[in-house]
Amino acid sequence: MNELIVCPTCKGDFVKEETRWRCPRDGYEVPLYEGKPVFTEMPQTAHVYEKIERGPDAGTPWRQANWKFLQEQISGLDKEALILDVGAGHGDFAAIFRGRNYLAVDIVPYPEVDLACDLAVCVPFKENTFDALALMNVLEHVYHFHELLDALHSLLKPGGSLIIAVPFMIKVHQAPFDFQRYTHYSLEEMARQHGFEVALLEGYYDPIFFLGEATRNLRFWVLPKLPRLARWAGRGILILIEGLVNLLKPLIGKGCVQTPAAAKNPAAIGYQLVLKK
Repeated sequence: MNELIVCPTCKGDFVKEETRWRCPRDGYEVPLYEGKPVFTEMPQTAHVYEKIERGPDAGTPWRQANWKFLQEQISGLDKEALILDVGAGHGDFAAIFRGRNYLAVDIVPYPEVDLACDLAVCVPFKENTFDALALMNVLEHVYHFHELLDALHSLLKPGGSLIIAVPFMIKVHQAPFDFQRYTHYSLEEMARQHGFEVALLEGYYDPIFFLGEATRNLRFWVLPKLPRLARWAGRGILILIEGLVNLLKPLIGKGCVQTPAAAKNPAAIGYQLVLKK
């Protein structure tokens, strides 16, 4: 699959040397890190995280919903489809792509990616290359998101799919690289602005999740900073609150996926969408 990677300036093929890739046309050079090309320097403040095992039943309900959503979208593609996982990290969703024509890219040269590159800055692929692009829990971490969406549109073949999951009512994470939260209105407008058609847009709604986030915030961030007596009293009250939340769970039910227009709850945990070129 490395033949899909080309010089970002002239789109020519690289001569692959032991410590670098070099374009014979214009002299563009790319250093290698553990054998993989690094097109853009990793920001010094980038959040580099340890590998976390992911799967259909692992992680938060939001992450589990993401897994099911992406699996459904990928399973509907032709077996020969070319797929690019953008912001792949440690390959959180790599199992879904197993056996596929698949490349992974991230700004950090993790062992699980094929190349390190910020696609908002540098695009080392030819236009109209991929049948599908995955952007799973990445868009909120991209400050120059307009440039990224333009690049992704150029990489898709006509009729190709950009598959996105993006949180909304979720705490700041992977600081300091957490820049945006998008309503479904802004996602629709962004899609149109960058030449995409919205084929699917759904929200994930889970009121119990909000209660859990609130109690975790109290337990790990607020209570430890209180004086001893207040901390003990607070923990007792929190145990009572968590017990009541557990009683609510069977009444309210699990989180669900709905279109924003059909949802009774206006506060989505996040949105999942498919954009077509």
